[in-house]
Amino acid sequence: MNSMTGFGRGTASSPLGTLNTEIKSVNSRFLELNIRSNLYSALLEDIASKAVKQKISRGKVNISLSFIPAAGGKKWNVALDSNLLEAYLMTLNKCRRMDGIRAKKPSVSELLKLPEPFIRVTQESLDDQAMEQLVQESVNEALRNLLEMRSREGEILRADLKNRINLLEEKRQFLLSRQDQAARDYEERLRNRIAKALGDQNVMTDENRIIQEVAIFSEKADYTEEVVRFGSHLVQFTRILDSNEPAGRKLDFLLQEINREVNTTASKASDTDVIDCVIIVKTELEKIREQVQNIE
Repeated sequence: MNSMTGFGRGTASSPLGTLNTEIKSVNSRFLELNIRSNLYSALLEDIASKAVKQKISRGKVNISLSFIPAAGGKKWNVALDSNLLEAYLMTLNKCRRMDGIRAKKPSVSELLKLPEPFIRVTQESLDDQAMEQLVQESVNEALRNLLEMRSREGEILRADLKNRINLLEEKRQFLLSRQDQAARDYEERLRNRIAKALGDQNVMTDENRIIQEVAIFSEKADYTEEVVRFGSHLVQFTRILDSNEPAGRKLDFLLQEINREVNTTASKASDTDVIDCVIIVKTELEKIREQVQNIE
């Protein structure tokens, strides 16, 4: 089981330079990839994205690729636009010959301040093939560190969820034990009301009618099916926790089903002890739901 929260860093170096990769992931219903890079290469960014998709199925993942070129890793080209410079000089010479204008010859530093630069500086782009190995090594190392953190947190979540599931099973057993007691309590209250109504009158009570009323009450208040399905969902929940597959969505679905069964149980029950137990169960389900939101 993996958490969706994690961080990993990876570094790879070659004569070209050093590539640093950072990968961060947080909760999300689906897999969302965001990539920032100074490589200016769609191919290299795609390699990083594919590597992440192979290892991560869910979460919002931010990938940062930062390349630091070595001293000889990138070549700078400086070119002079002779035509533009000659045009500048011709125009400046015309200005100098005009009446009322006294100006010395312009220096290079002054020429460099002119609006359109006549010196062009470019940097040779890196070859994608030469960079591919760097990207793979750096991204894979960052992914390993990220997955280790997600796995460690996932194990903590698994242990916590198992403890909470055990508590829910205890409450479920209590609900089962109160099913028959509710009918007996109803029968006792019914007999007490009849005895109070009759007072000292020497009137025979109709046992068959009492039994019939208790049977009708028991049928309406019977939540055995719901509690049995509740137990089945808990078994499935535990089984999924013990699997090594992405489990977040499955667990979220089971929580919805458990919550539905618990709500139906509460609507049928007339026992205050049962209602109190259901409140505890629903509170625990909400805590579990919050934890499950962070499971891949």
